[in-house]
Amino acid sequence: MNAPTGAPLPPELQERVMAVLRRVADPELAESITDLGLVGSLALDGDTLRVQLLPTSATCPMADLLVDEVAAALAPLFPALDVTLDWDGQWTPERMTPALRQWLGW
Repeated sequence: MNAPTGAPLPPELQERVMAVLRRVADPELAESITDLGLVGSLALDGDTLRVQLLPTSATCPMADLLVDEVAAALAPLFPALDVTLDWDGQWTPERMTPALRQWLGW
């Protein structure tokens, strides 16, 4: 996976960001993008939060909508955002929480 440019988030800020992202649901499965393992990486580049998302497939029809939803959710915390899709990264079912994998039958 291509890591975004910038520094890792301090632990307390990472927790706040992930708490916000837990409330963002995948438009197709209506499950949290964090539980699905769609958050690839987070980094701070100056005042800009850089977020890379991992689409579940190269043909994900809702990928652009997901980028918009993540940006809207994080906008109150960060006036400068760069939310992108990591098409080079590899999403796998192992990125999901064990409970969600079990519920989905994986």
